[in-house]
Amino acid sequence: MLQQEHYIRSTDEEIFQIASVRNSIEELRESGNFFSVSLQTLELIRRFNHLYIQVFENLDSNPSLLHQLVVAAEGLEEKLVRQI
Repeated sequence: MLQQEHYIRSTDEEIFQIASVRNSIEELRESGNFFSVSLQTLELIRRFNHLYIQVFENLDSNPSLLHQLVVAAEGLEEKLVRQI
């Protein structure tokens, strides 16, 4: 199986990906298609939302939380692209 090479992304690229995933979640919520996604994807959405609130709404500047949010966004983006 071929694997994509990971490259170092800038913080701006990571923030853009987080915003893109957030928009995809909002579109999914507005369309009402939650029943068409797997439980694993729903759990990733829950984790993503929890981390998003901590980092962006509660303004927690812990680098570990931001990294967890970036990792969750990467995994969730893959799941959402496959299922939607």
